[in-house]
Amino acid sequence: MYLSKDLPRALCLLPLLLPLPAAGQEAPSTAIEVFVDQASTPVAGQEITVPHDTTELGFAVKPKSLRVRYKLEGLDKDWRQRTDEMNFMVRFLNKNGDQILQVYFSTIGESAGWKGSVEKSDFISRRETVTVPAGAEYLSVAMSSSGPAEAVGVLAVTGITVTSADATPKREFLVDSRVPGSNNLDWIKSGTHPSMATTFHPDGEGKGSPVFVITDDDVTAHADWATGLYALPKVVPGEKLEVRWQEAYSIGLGDSFRADYERLPPGSYRFVVEDLAVSGTPLKTGAIVALEVPRPYWENPWFWLGSTVLAGGLATLVGRHLIRRRINRHLRHAQLISDERLRIARDLHDDLGTRLSHISLLGSHAESSSTDDEAKASFRQITDMSGELISALSETVWMLNPKNNDLESLVDFLCRLVSELCRLKEIRCRIDAMSVTANHPISHEFRHNVSLSVKETVNNALKHSKATEIGMKIQLDGPALRITIQDNGIGICQTRKGGSGLESIKQRMASIRGKCSIEEFEKNGLQVSLEAPVS
Repeated sequence: MYLSKDLPRALCLLPLLLPLPAAGQEAPSTAIEVFVDQASTPVAGQEITVPHDTTELGFAVKPKSLRVRYKLEGLDKDWRQRTDEMNFMVRFLNKNGDQILQVYFSTIGESAGWKGSVEKSDFISRRETVTVPAGAEYLSVAMSSSGPAEAVGVLAVTGITVTSADATPKREFLVDSRVPGSNNLDWIKSGTHPSMATTFHPDGEGKGSPVFVITDDDVTAHADWATGLYALPKVVPGEKLEVRWQEAYSIGLGDSFRADYERLPPGSYRFVVEDLAVSGTPLKTGAIVALEVPRPYWENPWFWLGSTVLAGGLATLVGRHLIRRRINRHLRHAQLISDERLRIARDLHDDLGTRLSHISLLGSHAESSSTDDEAKASFRQITDMSGELISALSETVWMLNPKNNDLESLVDFLCRLVSELCRLKEIRCRIDAMSVTANHPISHEFRHNVSLSVKETVNNALKHSKATEIGMKIQLDGPALRITIQDNGIGICQTRKGGSGLESIKQRMASIRGKCSIEEFEKNGLQVSLEAPVS
């Protein structure tokens, strides 16, 4: 079997020969095996999921019919069909009948006018020119399915005419597939399976140009049509011959094969194989394998959603950790400052308190020892001021101590403060304080401003009201602490109105979201109400 080196191949395959079923035995159905990458064992099942990083997918097809077509739905737009060639040939022989040259004119795939059968198809015309080689005396025209052994299909040729291209007058070697002057068909069928070569006359009477047909349905054999060795007129070396004919064909490959696809993108696919008749007509049978190529996890929406949530969670945790660490650092710093203030206040209280107590004792001793009234008054003033300074130091230490940041400590301190102030001025004092059972933490700022506001209010009453009695009521009204200070003095005089003490109290209460209200009685006396939220 002669294969032309100049003819292209539609597909470069090394097929496996598919054995035909024995007579009376039903042919098996078309089968598809799927191979992932370089695996030697196929993946089982009609619905297959392959890893996203698969580099190559191989579909091994064992056809039921002689010919099939296939496509990978989701990737291929059109059907794919394996094909090869059958040939129309011009042979030149010497005087002994030995072949000198054989010129091939290949037919590959399917002709443009093919409609499923020779009778229904449109033939296409071809025209070629060949030169008679040196030593040639005889000419033979042939057609053959002896391309690859696996080539199957139908090749039909008609209207074969061979004439000289440059001789005058023009010589005719073959006209409408007949030798000029003869009504006989000097054609001979041959090959390893010659019964696949047939002929018919479209007019049904045998007068027109016959149609030579090779229906190759045997992957192990071939068939030929050819004119007799000496049937045509002799040729002259160097002479140019014009060869014209019409052809229709449908050619494929009839064996097992493998279709490979590389790096399929994620998605759903179906590898569909459809059985074809030897003429290329679909048989409505075949096989299908569904294929799923999943997306890599980093391309899935859930991955990005989860990553975003995780990143957000980590960012939140890190942020909270950094904020908490900064807060703790500030708290430690504030605690260090508070502890340092408390230490300084205690040191001052211990040192200055001792010295002031000593000064007070010396003043008291000097007062009792002196006979001068003016000197006694001075020594008494020294003693009183020393006592006031000692009380102020004690208040400062209490103010700076963070252990007193609760409502119970504040109420207890206010009661002691007002009682001491009234005692020093020898004025009656009535105190009505609530009993604190629950622990109500308060801020240092709240404790500081409330204490100073109460002290300022009581001092104003002691200095300016000329009162003989001062009363204080402490109660918790919902979330607010209300302190009412009342005296039976002269009310608001010009001196008390013009002073800055009341304005200072209002500012202190406003700084803790509280308020200060003053009420003057018709007869005598004044009532100052301090109110601020505890939390």
